[in-house]
Amino acid sequence: MNSPRLLDRYLLDNGLTLELWDHSRPVAGDRWFMSLAARIAIPVRPETLPPELTAHAAQVVGVLGEEIIFSQRQERNFIAASEAPAVLEDMQDRILAMAPGYFGHVDFAARFIRKKFAEHQALRQWQSLDTRDETA
Repeated sequence: MNSPRLLDRYLLDNGLTLELWDHSRPVAGDRWFMSLAARIAIPVRPETLPPELTAHAAQVVGVLGEEIIFSQRQERNFIAASEAPAVLEDMQDRILAMAPGYFGHVDFAARFIRKKFAEHQALRQWQSLDTRDETA
């Protein structure tokens, strides 16, 4: 099995770093499963929090940790080996085309932190509603 390989790092306008990782691997004969992961490490600090969570910074860090990872994948299956480099380049180009406006947006980190914290809070609420008897 192929190990993921770092293709490149890009410093975004908002100070975050976008990493592109190639997770592609051969599947059968000359066919490949193409997989490209965009990855951004987001520090969870008062300056990256959305305004409504700034007063709860310690709680947010306690729940999410000091860093969270945004990851997005593009995948294509059963690609001919001869086409694999062009497909990978196209996948990279698509991610890089949206990088400045989406990943590089000044509010990207705050929005992602808000989403992850809300997901955690919703999970806790659902867990609190679980009435199954754990001793049974």
